[in-house]
Amino acid sequence: MTWYTSFFTDLANTFWRGAVPPSQTTAEIDFATGLTDGRRVLDAPCGSGRHSIELAGRGYTVTGIDISAEAIAHARTLAPSLDWRQGDVAALGSFGVEADLALCLGNSFGYLDHEGSRRFLRDLATAAPLLVIDYSCAAESLLPSLPGEIRMSAGGVDMVAVNTYDVATGRLLIDFTFSDGERTQRSTCVQHVYTAGELTRMLVEAGFSSIELHGGVAGEAFSVGSHRLLAVARR
Repeated sequence: MTWYTSFFTDLANTFWRGAVPPSQTTAEIDFATGLTDGRRVLDAPCGSGRHSIELAGRGYTVTGIDISAEAIAHARTLAPSLDWRQGDVAALGSFGVEADLALCLGNSFGYLDHEGSRRFLRDLATAAPLLVIDYSCAAESLLPSLPGEIRMSAGGVDMVAVNTYDVATGRLLIDFTFSDGERTQRSTCVQHVYTAGELTRMLVEAGFSSIELHGGVAGEAFSVGSHRLLAVARR
């Protein structure tokens, strides 16, 4: 079983829902929507729907896809009229979504194995002529200062993350512990680490012809030490 099929339970999702301020969501959507005049958006994976709901509030037609039943149920309670679909982005092509803009935000790229990631990018290229990927596990972001342990609290949930890097496979292994004082969830996240150059080549292979690499929503250039990579790919 792929790790992410069982990782995103209510404890993990509650933490992430509380960890991201609304201002960050607004800034990310400002960045993405400033790239296109199109009004149809695919959000995959959409998590608990923070980006999809922000987009819908601005009048966009949105399809949100996520494997977490808890996340989709939460999103439906907040915005029941949106097109929410529970399913695995590893089979994105089977959903038959057509959009003007595809989003893969929230550091969700790299969950699949290499062949799965290549297929996912091809499916995104088929679905939309414009793609924005938010990727905090690019090698240039992660490896210069890989933190060993991170402790945070959000949404009434305490989180401890212990990071290790598997050099042979190019994977970041994160041992998570989530606790709300009564329940504890321990899970391991596996995320594949690519350089910006590797991701660019994968996007071109998938069918995109123009790739821009940014280090943040202000549009600054991506460089070694940037905290995140925002890749904008046009078909």
